[in-house]
Amino acid sequence: MKCVRAPRWGLALFLLASFVASTGSVQAEKADREKPTTIDADRLSHDDQKQITTFTGNVVLTKGTLILRGDRMELWQDSAGNTFGTMIGRPARFRQKRDGVNEFMEGESGRLDYNGKDEIVTLSQNALLRRLEGDILKDQVAGDALTYNNITEQYQVESSQGQPRSRMTLMPGKR
Repeated sequence: MKCVRAPRWGLALFLLASFVASTGSVQAEKADREKPTTIDADRLSHDDQKQITTFTGNVVLTKGTLILRGDRMELWQDSAGNTFGTMIGRPARFRQKRDGVNEFMEGESGRLDYNGKDEIVTLSQNALLRRLEGDILKDQVAGDALTYNNITEQYQVESSQGQPRSRMTLMPGKR
């Protein structure tokens, strides 16, 4: 009798499906959508003609439980008042509480693009995203570029040619 092994990608898909199922019904903090946006920095300059504000030095953007940190940020708004920005840092970081649970999503990368209209954070240049329960690491994903949707809590990880492969780490659950 011959032993048949399931392909390794089958286990990876199972683990990924388990992670998505465990996080699919919980969303980013809903109350954050109605909060004002505050940006602190060492310096800022505003170009009224282009409607772009540049913040430099210890930049911190706060909107409810969403916090973005970095060295430099360009920020602008569309006509509906939605905020968009590009944060550069060593690394640039974000953190946001998930709605209904004591969990946070944290990310870091060399560049962070924020789309306030669709609540999407795009991390590029050595991107890392973690799901934390309090201070305990639950899951982690890394790649060259990572797009995270705060509303649906879905993300996509990509690795460019010549860059390290995308990687997901799932921590064992409580027994």
